Amino acid sequence: MLGSKIAFSVFCIFLGLFGLWRGAVADSKKVTLSAEVTIENHSERDVIGYIHRLSMPVETGLQQSLKEIRYEYPENLVIKDHKKGDSKYLEVRLDIPAGKVVKRKFHFDLLLSSYDYAKISRGREPYPAKKYLQPAKYIESDALAIKKLSLEIQNTFSDEEGRLRAAFLLPQAVIEYKIQPTKGALAALESRKGDCTEYAALFVALARSMGYPARVTSEFLFTKRKQFKQPNHHAAEVYMNGRWMPVDPNLAQESRFGYGFGRGQLSKITLTRDFTWVWSNLWPKEFRGNVDQTKVAIEWSLQ
Repeated sequence: MLGSKIAFSVFCIFLGLFGLWRGAVADSKKVTLSAEVTIENHSERDVIGYIHRLSMPVETGLQQSLKEIRYEYPENLVIKDHKKGDSKYLEVRLDIPAGKVVKRKFHFDLLLSSYDYAKISRGREPYPAKKYLQPAKYIESDALAIKKLSLEIQNTFSDEEGRLRAAFLLPQAVIEYKIQPTKGALAALESRKGDCTEYAALFVALARSMGYPARVTSEFLFTKRKQFKQPNHHAAEVYMNGRWMPVDPNLAQESRFGYGFGRGQLSKITLTRDFTWVWSNLWPKEFRGNVDQTKVAIEWSLQ
């Protein structure tokens, strides 16, 4: 798929040179990610027992630590586990009177940290679940084209880091960046086009095909931008040296961001993993015939 053995050899030379690029001194900062949920009830009926679910930022990792959740309203917050993706969400029960608008704000206080895997000792995180080795939607690790590439990488590199670095660099070598709807790893390999989602998905598919647990992350990338409708970036994590290590094949192409293979700065927050939903809701059964007269919106902001 790379065209020829010569092309792959050049790619490997580039890989070796890239290995010399290492990170800067660790740093950290405190930030608050806020989500404002607005529920509009334009019907003539009260809504009793509306349930809103909102994904919360990943609690721990090399790049972030969730310190506190603040919710200054009378309802009780319940924290639940997502069925996939090793992340969590908040659930709150609300009443929305007829013809009224109800707003709620959720605040997540986080400590962001820069990191460089080369300067961190081996971790002790448990070996990941089998799902992170299996094919999934957008992560077609069992597709013939991806298996052929992963085999070529394994035949070229004998060590774990060398193989994963090759999988990290390959999307940069074969995908032309183009903003598009999510299509996944195999489509990107076939069309040679994709955005950050396809870069991350192809890396994860290659890693899984080689037997290394990996997953996609959904993130807020903030430079000048501080307002969001939803996460605006995808990257990845791979299990290496006893810990989940962040990997960003897309942002690595622009050094100004400071992200790459196990390296990162202070411009991202990871919300969910493996394409888990950002928010969902449940209307009471007796009101479902009037849902078309409602509107739910979420605004995320960084402070």
